[in-house]
Amino acid sequence: MVQASPLPPWQTAGLEPKRKYKYILLLGDLPAWIIKTAGRPKVTVSEGAKHNFMAHEFKFPGRVTWDNISVALVDPIDFDAASGMLGIIEKAGYKAPSTWNLENTNYKISPSKRNFVSNNLGTVRVQILNGDGDTVETWTLNNTWVSKVEYDDLDYSSEDLLGINVTLVYDWADLVINKELVTIT
Repeated sequence: MVQASPLPPWQTAGLEPKRKYKYILLLGDLPAWIIKTAGRPKVTVSEGAKHNFMAHEFKFPGRVTWDNISVALVDPIDFDAASGMLGIIEKAGYKAPSTWNLENTNYKISPSKRNFVSNNLGTVRVQILNGDGDTVETWTLNNTWVSKVEYDDLDYSSEDLLGINVTLVYDWADLVINKELVTIT
């Protein structure tokens, strides 16, 4: 009797790929439902030192850097994301000149990384979900701060939803797959 060979993994019913639309971004006090798109972390290894020997060039890796990510938000009326984003910048230490007066020292305050991380955004996470809603991948962005907030232009000829594009800067990211931290050994 000929024994049937097992099915390759891509032919089994239990295979489930990760999907672009099954994610949650946890970003400060912003509700997850206003997040339209979110980038996942990107890592770059620079081309470091080069060594020339005879007719050859040998290259060696340099520093590892984590690239900024972009997040697009929808700006609803009931949770005003425009003021929410400005609130994040203000909690980090920015004081508009319109708030200054002779009795206070608001003009001496400026945004700081500590205020973005500790008092504001907290732990920023991107969670990828499976079909059952379970988290199968979690990226934790460490020491995250907002470097850019771009409010959409207005346009009489468009019926699109009004949005906000945000650039997040972070020092490094940790990856957890199925509740296990991925480390380089």
